[in-house]
Amino acid sequence: MAYGIDEKITINSKEKISEWLEMKDEVYTNAGWKILLYVYPVITLSCFYLFLDDILPAPVFSLLLLIFFVTGLLISSRIQKVYQLLSKLEPVVATLFKQVNWFEQEKFESHLLMNLQQSLRNKEDKKTSSAIKELQNILNRFDVRLNVFGFFILNTFFLWDLWQIIALNKWKFANKLLVSNWFSTIALIEITGSFAALNFNNPDWSFPLIVDEHFTLGGEQIGHPLIAKERSVANDFSIHGMSKIDLITGSNMAGKSTFLRSIGVNIILTYAGCCVCAKNFTVSIATLMSSMRIEDNLAENTSTFYAELKKLKSIIDAVNSGVKTFILLDEILRGTNSFDRHTGSKALIQQLIKKDAIAVIATHDIELAKLENEFPVSIKNYHFDVQVKGDELFFDYRIKDGVCKSMNASVLMKQIGIEM
Repeated sequence: MAYGIDEKITINSKEKISEWLEMKDEVYTNAGWKILLYVYPVITLSCFYLFLDDILPAPVFSLLLLIFFVTGLLISSRIQKVYQLLSKLEPVVATLFKQVNWFEQEKFESHLLMNLQQSLRNKEDKKTSSAIKELQNILNRFDVRLNVFGFFILNTFFLWDLWQIIALNKWKFANKLLVSNWFSTIALIEITGSFAALNFNNPDWSFPLIVDEHFTLGGEQIGHPLIAKERSVANDFSIHGMSKIDLITGSNMAGKSTFLRSIGVNIILTYAGCCVCAKNFTVSIATLMSSMRIEDNLAENTSTFYAELKKLKSIIDAVNSGVKTFILLDEILRGTNSFDRHTGSKALIQQLIKKDAIAVIATHDIELAKLENEFPVSIKNYHFDVQVKGDELFFDYRIKDGVCKSMNASVLMKQIGIEM
């Protein structure tokens, strides 16, 4: 991680290297070019020596020098596409070398890390770091062409670019099939290091339990990983079985959206193989789908409401096709009028129940809570409330059973000057 901070290995860098590795029309692969590499400098340097010894007249040498320069220029022009892909990637490759070289030399007891180390060795048991260092050196020499004076001298007398492209072709032939594994291994090392650091820095977190029964979700003291511990409020929560919809009502800023995100983020951490921000956490495998933070898109001429409809359609399609899903919805259909919002939300909930879906839905629409009377087995109401004392609001951010009875919108509107 320390090496990566100094010079990041970006997706763009990886894609450039991958594109170069996949290029089929390689230049200067014929064996004759390798012979030219050794013959050409003998010719150019001999002419230069004869000029210095006053054997070759200045006009003749000048003409030869022009021919040599044009020859070098023509050869260099054919490698421009390759150079554009690999230009200025030497620092990135240097970082890759430092990371891999460090990892290869460390001693681990973990089978995971030992296997990753072994995966970095090729059939000849050659260290990956050696191959990466070789590529770094080639790219470093390649970038000499950025110096105008160096480009003129080296290409005119030595065909410098030809040396480097032939070296690149040789390196590519030997390592083409290995590079993707190098990047994957570095990614796994970074993931493992990040998860290990997260676990080390949060000894009160736990490792989750994944169960086969669909659907099961339960946890004690579930919190949001990104909220500071001194401000975080954890909650217990569980939902079991098919065709289950938990409705969460509550006032503004009471914690509904944060609670949904706490569940969602901890599920993602579980599926990734990480510890979770909870005393204990159990979940079954399902496709996590959500509609929470929806924004319009002027570039695509998409309103907030239509953007949400597209999101909901993907969820409905997944449910209709029988995909095992767990759904998180925050204030659905907020972009339309209150009547259509209530009608559409009610119809969606009924459809989800009919399709045996599982969802947790946060809403300001208290009327939706009445669906519990119609579907007592499938729907359960929860709420986050607020205590109002004068013009002050007090939140405890605790999830409670039942429907929210206290709202704070009128208080907030008074505070900004709306005469109620």
